[in-house]
Amino acid sequence: WRNKRVYLGLDLSQTDDNTSVAMVTYDRENDLIFAKVWGFVPAYRIDEKSKKENVDYRELVANGDCFACGDDVIDYGFVERFILDLSRNFGVDVVQLGFDRYNAISTVQKLESAENPVECVEIRQHSSILHRPTKLLKEYVLSRKFRYFQNKMLEINFENSRCTEDTNLNKYVNKKKSAGK
Repeated sequence: WRNKRVYLGLDLSQTDDNTSVAMVTYDRENDLIFAKVWGFVPAYRIDEKSKKENVDYRELVANGDCFACGDDVIDYGFVERFILDLSRNFGVDVVQLGFDRYNAISTVQKLESAENPVECVEIRQHSSILHRPTKLLKEYVLSRKFRYFQNKMLEINFENSRCTEDTNLNKYVNKKKSAGK
């Protein structure tokens, strides 16, 4: 990752959902996309979530794929510090962070006003906006040009995701049709 220009994605959660941060870079020379993704779960809900979702969150935390932060709800302050430390910890240049507005306004304001601010861009959650990146990712996965650092949590999310098309044939991931978490 050292000296790479990266883009971040942030999806904050409701009380019993997972929060995630994704870091991606494009290798123009080899036409590859590289990704590293982390999840965040409330520490006191790990056993409950593991049983309900049939996912071993303790293993994911031990592997570094996921962080237990906060008590019954995710500590957004932990997530904010994590994002702000990515440049230093990985030696990357964060170009932008894309976010879903839901639950994110306060966090985005903190990231944009930090000592080393992160430029944040709202990604409207509509098929007309999500089509191009969804199609691109699908094409890179199918052509084996998508690389990620081993991460069981990311694999579970990919396995459970369902791509849908709207009436204009715009592709997007439909959470309501997913096969699980």
